[in-house]
Order: sequence, then C-alpha cells, then structure tokens
Amino acid sequence: MKSFRDMMEPFQQYFVVAIADTPELMRKVQQVRYEVFCKEFQFEREEDCPGGLEHDDYDEHATHCLILHRHSGLAAGCVRLIHSGDDDKIILPIERYCAASLRDDNMYPSRLRHDGVCEISRLAVSSHFRRRHGEHDSPVGASAAIPLSNGDEYRAFPLLSFALFMSVLSLAVMTRCRHSFSMMEPWLARHLQIMGFSFQQIGEVTDYHGARAPFHYTLEQAIADKERRPLLRELFSFIDPMVEVEARRARLVLH
Repeated sequence: MKSFRDMMEPFQQYFVVAIADTPELMRKVQQVRYEVFCKEFQFEREEDCPGGLEHDDYDEHATHCLILHRHSGLAAGCVRLIHSGDDDKIILPIERYCAASLRDDNMYPSRLRHDGVCEISRLAVSSHFRRRHGEHDSPVGASAAIPLSNGDEYRAFPLLSFALFMSVLSLAVMTRCRHSFSMMEPWLARHLQIMGFSFQQIGEVTDYHGARAPFHYTLEQAIADKERRPLLRELFSFIDPMVEVEARRARLVLH
C-alpha cells in the first residue's frame, strides 16, 4: 500500500502551487470558479458572470491559491483566504450568509479581533481533473481531455482537493491568522478529520453552494496538529515550501 509520501512526490512532480497575484492568474482562478460554480453545479447564475469569470466583492480582500498542471498549463483547482484585516466593515461570508446555522453567536467572526480572522472559501477543482475516462458522471478522478506526460499522473488527481485545503491553511498559518473559518462539505470534513485536522464544527449543515457546515480552526490547533500528527507533518513538508516560496514572491507578510 502506497504511503502519502509516495503519492505526494508525483503530485509535486505534476502540479505546482501558485498564488494568484497577477491579472492572468486571477483570470485562471475565476475561470475555474465559473466552470464549477456556474456551468457545472449552477450555484451561481451564468448571467451574473460576464466573460465566463466568476467573481464577487470578497476577491479583493482575499489571497488566492491556484494549482496548475505543469504539463498542460491548465488550472486544476483554486481556493481563497479572505482576510477581514482591520476593517470592521467586512463581514465574512460565513456570517453574512450562514449566521443562522452557527450554534453560538460568540463564534461570529465579527465578535473576534479582525486582524486575526480569515475565511477559507471558493474551493473548486476543475471537472477535467475530477472525471475518469468513460465515467462522465463520476465526481472524482481524471479526464481523458487532459494531456498527460504519463499514466501515473492520474494517481495524483484525487489529492487536489486536499492539496488545495492544505495550501490555503499553510498560508493562514504563515500569515498568523488566529481564527480560520470555513463552510465545508461533510465528506471533505470527514476525510480531513481522519487525516488529523482537529477543527471544530460550530453549526449545522445548511444549503450554501450545496450541503455545507461551518467549521472553526485556530492557529494554535493548526500548529499543534502539525507537531503531533506524523501524517500531517509529512504532507505539509511538501506543501509548506511551495506556499512559502509563492508567498514571498507575492510579498505577503510572513512572520
């Protein structure tokens, strides 16, 4: 049975993590979101996304992680980290749209210090990297439409959603976000908890771009999980260096 290290090494060979800090890279992010959220799942209306780009007001307050397929140059997936910063006028999406699902109003992001609060959102994996050849309705896997350098690349595709989550969480830790919130699909939450992430569900499942529940994760929990969970240490040993290089290139503040 292959270890995660055996799986992550080809992932690093076939994919690259980038921070979308240029108009060209942001266009790739918004194209993936349009493909997934508008055309495929119809969470957003196509008429609200001119030019085939899905975007909203939170994009300018966020850092966007993008995973690119090295061989084709195609965007495989994206995710963003919304920062509330020191602007008390910014109400994060989890509170703006899903406050009714939160169990404790003391966990509303607006009641915490704004300079340490962020939200992980808009995680999307391109359908080209989620469908197997001949299985057009499969939610996971790979597509024959992607030009591959060899057949081993298919094995790295199922790691994309986890790599995106780890990339944005790595960025949250590096930028010292004390509180990370996320509206997460139940299947992803279960798998991440099995892997060793000790984030807490803080509300009920609700319909927000599909069935999702609110979760909270602190900086202290993230650091402790990486220290005491060998699997997470192994996985982040691949992700952290890629994110740090990109963060420094983009001149993000790292402490």
